[in-house]
This record gives sequence, C-alpha cells and structure tokens, in this order.
Amino acid sequence: PYIYQGEEIGMTNYPFGTLNQVEDIESLNYARETLEKGVPMEEIMDSIRVIGRDNARTPMQWDKSKNAGFSTGQPWLAVNPNHQEINVQEALANPDSIFYTYQKLVQIRKENSWLIRSDFELLETADKVFAYIRKDGDRRFLVVANLSNEEQDLIVEGNVKSVLIENTAAQEVFEKQILAPWDAFCVELTD
Repeated sequence: PYIYQGEEIGMTNYPFGTLNQVEDIESLNYARETLEKGVPMEEIMDSIRVIGRDNARTPMQWDKSKNAGFSTGQPWLAVNPNHQEINVQEALANPDSIFYTYQKLVQIRKENSWLIRSDFELLETADKVFAYIRKDGDRRFLVVANLSNEEQDLIVEGNVKSVLIENTAAQEVFEKQILAPWDAFCVELTD
C-alpha cells in the first residue's frame, strides 16, 4: 500500500489563510489564472486548501514542541497548528490511533496473499460505500468501508467467521444491515 508522509498519524491539510502562505507554483498559477477570470479569492483559497500540493509538503509533526519537532530552524512551510493534537508522539501513546491501524493493515497485507491473489467481486452498494468480496478457494473475505459521515444501508449475506480488522463491531452491521458513519472492516465469511 502507499502511505504518504503524515497519513499514518492522520495529518490534515494545512489551513492556508492567504496566498502569501502558499509556495506551490501550480497553486500560485491557478490562483492568478482564476483571479483573472473573476473567481473570488476565498473560493480560490478553498480549492488550494483541498488540492494544493503544499499540503503534502508541510513539516512532519513529530511532537508538540516548536515546529512540531521537525527542525530547530525555520521550516520552509509553516507547521499545521493542529500539531498539538496530531503528532507522532501522541499517536504512539494511543493504542487506538491511526498509526496502529495502519500498522495492523500492513501486517494483514503481508500475511494474507488472498488480498492480492484471489478472485475479486465488487459489490453493489450505496454511493458512499466501497465493498468487495475476495474468494480464495473455499474461503471468502468481505471488505467494507463507509466513506461518509452518514449511516448507510448495507445488505450482506452470510455470517462472520472471523474478524481481521474493524473500527466498529462488524457483527452488529450484519445484524442491523446498517453501517455507522466511517465504519470499516474486513471479515472472513462462513460458507
């Protein structure tokens, strides 16, 4: 899997307030071109905060100290103000953190060849739900992710044999046929 710097601790996009904080040449060119077309600056900044490449270039947030422990010098780009809450030190101290979830996902990937070498069946689901089944001989695995902050219906057949990873009680999803916001899990199904 691809894991980009900071993704493993849940780093977020920088809340750029003004164009003066932006260094990315593509973002600066985009701003100039769209300003010439009459697009309001706040709308331009909203776009840059979402898709600007500087988001991936801000300093790694190691801890709560000055410059997030990244450097004793002045970083090229500003440190995200949320480094007080989102940083490596905090992630390592919390066994339920995103860091440990990524670690578990990588472990599952290394230990289970069916994730890459088995039959793949994409399931029909609600627009904001991604779900598929992997079939490896007689074994079936279900992977589900609700990619929204709203409940979603999920009609699934079968029963849970074992849970590989979950951020919610997968068995409850099978019973209620409803995914809570951001639910995600991987289970092996019974026959």
